[in-house]
Amino acid sequence: MKIGVLGWDRGDEDPDSPGLAEAGRRLGHDTSLFLLEEVTYAAAPSGLRVLLGGEPADSFDAVICRANLYGDWHHRPFTGWEERLERLQSVSAVLGPRMFDPAEVWFAGYSKFLTAQKLAAAGLPAPPTRSATSMVDVAAAVDGWGPTVVKPSFGLRAMDVERVTDPEDPAAVTLVERLLDSYGALLCTPYYPTEFGEFRITVAGEAHPIDMLKLPAYGSWRVKTLEGATFERLDTPPDLADLALRAARAMGLTLAGLDILPTRDGYVVLEVNPVAGFLNIFGAGPQWEIYAGVYDWIEKHAG
Repeated sequence: MKIGVLGWDRGDEDPDSPGLAEAGRRLGHDTSLFLLEEVTYAAAPSGLRVLLGGEPADSFDAVICRANLYGDWHHRPFTGWEERLERLQSVSAVLGPRMFDPAEVWFAGYSKFLTAQKLAAAGLPAPPTRSATSMVDVAAAVDGWGPTVVKPSFGLRAMDVERVTDPEDPAAVTLVERLLDSYGALLCTPYYPTEFGEFRITVAGEAHPIDMLKLPAYGSWRVKTLEGATFERLDTPPDLADLALRAARAMGLTLAGLDILPTRDGYVVLEVNPVAGFLNIFGAGPQWEIYAGVYDWIEKHAG
């Protein structure tokens, strides 16, 4: 099969995009890596033709999407969305069911509001979610739930994810106002204790070879490796694996990293990340199983 990988990066920040392309070649496919910047348009007798790295998009049997819609994610709020999403949608429109995954699926995976909506509609355990455009809204969330997590709907690497316990605390007011100035609206969910850790389940088609339990650093409520969180490989219980697979399917994602929290009332799916990380965290063997899982899925489902 002729397969394109629409990657986040060529290796510095996302080694798995070139890794996916190389895995495809090892599996006997004609694979190429492109970035959104390499989506261009040529004139056609009627309208235009979409090109990937100079090749007609319609010449590909499948395209794997790991596209970076944020652009330069180091600077917030993120800019350049319109053009990047336009390019992704144009490729998706050409490929149809040969796009893994379509632009609307990819966009929903980036959006925490849309993720919560899709998971709830599928009957899956997503946290209660509300929006906030003022400190009054955040105070109402705290009044209803107690400690509340606030974050932007579009974000990554847990940037600007904060907890508010006292909405009258001047520091909390300053924090929320700063976030609202940056993002305009925030997503609010109840705070769930994290001292017993958080599961990261990586789904690749029908496989999940690199599941782990992440534990927060001492004194921290965030389960974030950049803040000292540790991790250990997980012998995944069947009910947790089933939940992760159903959540990935509900979102329409081929490859996803799911953050699932154990609570006293059962599992809660916190996030379904379309650009799954940690793929090489347990070495080359499990990483290869992830890549192979993606290609197995594509070979079965490319229309």
